Amino acid sequence: MINKMRDLAPTLMIIVLVAFIATIFLDWGMNVSGLSPKARAAGKIDGKEVPLSYFDQQVIAERQRIQEDRRDASPMELKRVPQDVWEREVNRILMTRVIQQMKLGASADQVFEYIKRNPLPGVDTASLFQTNGVFDTSKYVDFLSDPDMYQHNPWLNYISDRAEKDIIPAQTLEILLSANTNPSRSEIEHQYRLEKEKLVFEYATVNTSKIGIDSSKINEQAVKNLYNQKKDSLKTDEKAQVYFFKFPKIATAYDEQVYYQEMIDFKNQIVSADNQVEEFTRLAKTLSDDPSAQNNGGDLGWFGRGAMVPEFETVAFSLDSGKISDPVKSQFGYHLIMVEGKTTKDGKEQVKARHILRKITPTIETVDMVAAEADSVREMILDKGFAETVKNIKNVQLDSTGFFAKGEMIPGVGYLSGAGQFIFGAENDKSVVSERLENDDAIYLLVVKGKSKKGVMPFEMAKDSLRNVLIDSLTKVAAREYMEKTLKTLSSDASLADLKEADSNLISGVTDTISCAQYIPGVGYNSKVAVAAHALPIGKISPVIEQDKSYYLVKPLWKDTIDSIPWDSNEITLTRERLKSQMTHRAYFDWYTAYKNDVKITSNVNDIYLD
Repeated sequence: MINKMRDLAPTLMIIVLVAFIATIFLDWGMNVSGLSPKARAAGKIDGKEVPLSYFDQQVIAERQRIQEDRRDASPMELKRVPQDVWEREVNRILMTRVIQQMKLGASADQVFEYIKRNPLPGVDTASLFQTNGVFDTSKYVDFLSDPDMYQHNPWLNYISDRAEKDIIPAQTLEILLSANTNPSRSEIEHQYRLEKEKLVFEYATVNTSKIGIDSSKINEQAVKNLYNQKKDSLKTDEKAQVYFFKFPKIATAYDEQVYYQEMIDFKNQIVSADNQVEEFTRLAKTLSDDPSAQNNGGDLGWFGRGAMVPEFETVAFSLDSGKISDPVKSQFGYHLIMVEGKTTKDGKEQVKARHILRKITPTIETVDMVAAEADSVREMILDKGFAETVKNIKNVQLDSTGFFAKGEMIPGVGYLSGAGQFIFGAENDKSVVSERLENDDAIYLLVVKGKSKKGVMPFEMAKDSLRNVLIDSLTKVAAREYMEKTLKTLSSDASLADLKEADSNLISGVTDTISCAQYIPGVGYNSKVAVAAHALPIGKISPVIEQDKSYYLVKPLWKDTIDSIPWDSNEITLTRERLKSQMTHRAYFDWYTAYKNDVKITSNVNDIYLD
């Protein structure tokens, strides 16, 4: 028993470590400053409150997972995590309710089969289950069949419980929902023909950017009339627009020298090591700014000339095998290059190398200088006011945004921690200017320009988008009329592909040999245009065809049709399975959407996680 536990130690340590990290973040790292003081719950789903402490634990764990998977996870990706976790929680609670209502469960045999077929990550590499260095399924099955293992391995009980109560019942539900999703014979034939039958056709469409519209119809009164027609659909959340002062974080010559010296220190450390390759790999995994280095230790493999940027290539090919370069500057930053091998293949020189990359970013000293400049402007705003400050400052970037909703990215700024609290937090309504806020690119000062309350969007906020709606509508009408007139001028044997030569307002051409199901340059993917061309006799020009916001004429030149369907072939089997999978997913999505819409769901996530 002790030996088995020892063999499983790496896998168990992963599970324990994840739980420990989550606990640390929950107990010590919860971002209390980012939470609304009035919020007691993340929200309510079908009358069931989602406790804030539990929800924040899930958010922290998910952000931790993303950052462990990718060092370069963007701030915006991390910002989306609370909403993603909320949707996942909604799904979990609703699915649990459905499973309970339908009394779906799983037998012991089903649970055993599930765990057998879906081993946890790390189990397949545990020495306990290895034979000659390869995962041995029979050893794993013997392990699962031993009742004592469930007493000494809590993770087995956890997985068994989840399989019994959640995973297998959810799979059963999907099977029930897909019971009537078998594609018909005609549906299979239709899809098969779309994919396999080939054609070539000419097409012509109007270039909407060139045709004129009656601009007199796009006036203030027309926009107001449209606003009144659509008023009920123009409801919006609370929105704001802001002025922002931007103080960019730009690396200086001093910063560049700091990184150069750092790379020299790395080189000296590597050269003095007993095993230079091992030390180089270790530093690459822990310190390189190349995201892939965390996994491959900076290994670039074999490459020839032209594969790398010129600065890198010149040094890599000039070094002898086993040598390490001085710092090499490229558009990406400074590189240390270790050449591990050189060869000639097909008469062309190749190099095997690994590298450490350090991006040249502003140092703390430089950022402190930028922060001091921002603080100086902030003090001036507090002392003299916004308008007077704008008159007196020079060489400071000042811009403003359009209206944006709480939780949305700030136009022209992006993600900015603390901005949501300043702009939308009730306690900050009277603040003249924000504290100094920053992201990776710059330091910002924000001044609220205006706000709109939750409800029907004010006309001033909506008018620009409504004006575009009017323009699109008039353009669409003009495009159809233009193509109808064009059609009337054509003889039956006219070439559509040549129309662009006589009329610069038209876009025309001829396709390659294509199927209706594939992407067609100039036309689109799986389009009504291609289907219409396929249905026409060879040489016949179509009526005007509407697709999205465009109008087309088509003329088939050649078709290769299928006389009979090979019903017993593997291709038909694959088509049937693919259609069934699509229909199953669509059935599940439609069912879940309808079910979710019938449930009262209240979310506080955007209020809690303003930033």
